Amino acid sequence: MEGTKKLSYYKVVALGFLVYFFSYAMRLDYSASLVSIISDLNITKTAASAAVTGSLITYGVGQVICGIIGDKISPVKMISVAMLGTVLVNILVSFCTRIELITVLWCINGVCQAMLWPPLCRFVSEQVGTEKYSNAVTIVGLSASIGTIFIYLFVPAVLEITIWRNVFRCMSFFGIIMILVWLFATRGIKMGKAAVQKKKEEKKISLFGMIALAGLIPIFIIIILQGILRDGIQTWLPSLVKEEFKFEESTSILSTAVLPVLSMVSVIISNTIYNKLKNELKTATIMFSVAALATFPMALEIKTPPLVSILLASLISGCMHGVNHMLISLIPKHFSRYGMVSTFSGILNSFTYVGASVASFGYAFISDNFGWAAVQISWCVTAVVASIICLLKIKGWTSFMKENR
Repeated sequence: MEGTKKLSYYKVVALGFLVYFFSYAMRLDYSASLVSIISDLNITKTAASAAVTGSLITYGVGQVICGIIGDKISPVKMISVAMLGTVLVNILVSFCTRIELITVLWCINGVCQAMLWPPLCRFVSEQVGTEKYSNAVTIVGLSASIGTIFIYLFVPAVLEITIWRNVFRCMSFFGIIMILVWLFATRGIKMGKAAVQKKKEEKKISLFGMIALAGLIPIFIIIILQGILRDGIQTWLPSLVKEEFKFEESTSILSTAVLPVLSMVSVIISNTIYNKLKNELKTATIMFSVAALATFPMALEIKTPPLVSILLASLISGCMHGVNHMLISLIPKHFSRYGMVSTFSGILNSFTYVGASVASFGYAFISDNFGWAAVQISWCVTAVVASIICLLKIKGWTSFMKENR
């Protein structure tokens, strides 16, 4: 906005990276500790998944609401409140002894987490400008993968020496430090309602009108399928590894640390492909196709060694992070001149967690009743269907981009 204090490009990227790194870690610490929580509280996987499912639902719904609000008020203040909320929830969870209360608190955490990404996208966009946005948000987005690497290394280390509750206490301490850094770095930055930069002769268009104009409904479906694969594998792979290959709890969690490594590589590769093709849907189609190929050995129930199985699952999840980067991080920039970066960042991201909530409960139900082989077959079906829809949507999305340059 005009008259707003501007940070340097590198400060914006570094600050955005750190905020999302710690917030993402405080979102994943429950999933990473899931095996130990199930054992300590003596509960079923289905019961334990309720907290994940509930938080994904509140996160998904909250993304839509918070995305719209993020274009109306200061993203700086919104992010501050969100960070404080997620720290408080993590502290409270560390003292809970009943899964019912943990579930309620983790649903609240979903709301707090929903207040972060949409306003953060707007903050980055307005601070660095549209031309530098893609590279900046790519680096900021990588913090999710690095945060995941951290949490899946940190949690097993903590579980080796102490109880799972101390995972949440440690993360709360890190979160408090990050809040202080954010408040200090953003002091003096005043951001209100997002500015609209469309041409004067253009008529004002409603939110639903914009969704129809851009043809976003098929993209919403694609994002849901991406969320089913990405978060479903991330949440339940430790349990799959433990039960199928008889690994120890800490080892099963640690063995999936390769997930975020490939996710980070996938984001970099997808961004490189995007810089060549300049089309989010074309790039997403390529990533989905690679994921579909990786599911075939599982769908055919070919017995593979533990390392190969983990790598294939990690490749699928990694490709979904590349798709997520295309559809969640980059597409919103096309709506910047309408003052809707935060709005569409929130809406698009919400559909990821519609899929994630389905996978969280759905994979638990399928594995409990039909076994992990059935879960792996569902990965193949999901990836193939998504690839087809993505391919069919390329032409329409290309036309929209040309009309809105």
